[in-house]
Amino acid sequence: MFLLSARLSVCLFVFLLVSILSPAVSASEKEWLVYDRSQLMEDEYRDGDSFAVKPLTGYVYLFRLYGVDCPETDDRFESRLAEQAKDFAIEQDDVMKWGEKASSFTREFLRKPFRVYTQKIKAEGASGKSRYYAIIINAEGQRLDEALIQAGLARAHGMGAEWDEPMWEGKIAKFPRRMTSRRYLSGLRVLEKRAKREKVGIWGK
Repeated sequence: MFLLSARLSVCLFVFLLVSILSPAVSASEKEWLVYDRSQLMEDEYRDGDSFAVKPLTGYVYLFRLYGVDCPETDDRFESRLAEQAKDFAIEQDDVMKWGEKASSFTREFLRKPFRVYTQKIKAEGASGKSRYYAIIINAEGQRLDEALIQAGLARAHGMGAEWDEPMWEGKIAKFPRRMTSRRYLSGLRVLEKRAKREKVGIWGK
């Protein structure tokens, strides 16, 4: 009995040691998927940074942009509206008005077929359907996250994208060879500071 107990203890120790030393799969190691000629599903729920998309596969996905947060278009979450009103320095009653402007901007930005890059990392949300983080590039090769911030319709906030592979070569937009989540967000914050300085969009009121 003592020998069996000792063997079990050794096995447990080895298992715990392997679990600690074995690195978890990071976001930069997850496979990136590319959906070309995607279309915005305008008849489904959307706001500036989160919306339904139908790629050529025909399946409808709900995507959430990396690194940006637009004003809400839904009044179900009072605390969320209060937080955004504080960060955007506007009245709480005006949050949803700007949310509609951001939503309209995204709709116009994606009126032509666009490209989606995603690792299928789940983003939290009120919808019962799974929502995934994504980078979205329009037909002109412009990033939607950057465009929203430059227009003064979003703040740099949330989860940044990261990668460590030359997967972007030959695509319609140019990206660095490597990217970390912190660096991704830092780039967006630079754009946000410029929008604030120039009093663009929500920052100009």
